[in-house]
Amino acid sequence: MARVQGLVALARGDRDEARRRLAEAAAGWRRLRRPRLGQEYTANLVDLGRAPVVGLVEPDQELARLTAELAEIDVEIDTEIDTKGAGCPNSP
Repeated sequence: MARVQGLVALARGDRDEARRRLAEAAAGWRRLRRPRLGQEYTANLVDLGRAPVVGLVEPDQELARLTAELAEIDVEIDTEIDTKGAGCPNSP
């Protein structure tokens, strides 16, 4: 949900809020990253008797996407700063 809120804020032009929400979403995916995913799958299968949703959501890929979106916001801000400081070539 935080990612969607970040994308909505970005569409409105509120980069600070977008950055805040995307960082919040990235922190959530970092908490979910686990090195022993296979063991959790087996434990869920034994406990529930059915296959869990493991594999449908991949925290590493989600985190990589959020990291790229955050970097894109920073690049856009840097580009705006560079273009604003350049001025018009014909102006005094």
